[in-house]
Parts: sequence; C-alpha cells; structure tokens
Amino acid sequence: MTKSSHSSHSSNGGIGGSGVFGHFGTLVNCDSNDKSVYCTIMKIFNVIMVLTIVFFIFYMAYFFFNSFKRSKK
Repeated sequence: MTKSSHSSHSSNGGIGGSGVFGHFGTLVNCDSNDKSVYCTIMKIFNVIMVLTIVFFIFYMAYFFFNSFKRSKK
C-alpha cells in the first residue's frame, strides 16, 4: 500500500497532535509494590504536583466566574 500524498509525515502525537500528552509531575516507572526511597519520594511528589495543578485550575475557574458575575452587575 502507498501512503496518501496529503498525509503528514511528522506527527508530535499527544492531544490533537500538539505534543502535549497530559503528563503531570514526573514520569517515573516504579512498580506499585516498590518500597525504595526514591520511588516513594517520586510518588509523593507526583501527588503534590497533581493536587497543585487541580487547585490552580479550580482557583482560575473561581476567579473567572467571580469576575464574570461582577461584570454582570
């Protein structure tokens, strides 16, 4: 089979070809039963990073809707 002439030869992948894969924190490959100090610290750090990003998103949404509500008055 031949490839179509209008197909893209370079693909970044990710969300819509943007190269963004949605990975937050670090990409550490540790088994769930790995009890090493490094894996434990990295797992805790990943949880902190995800919580920080989620709280930031909620804060921005609250800020946006609060300012939107004020502008309607």
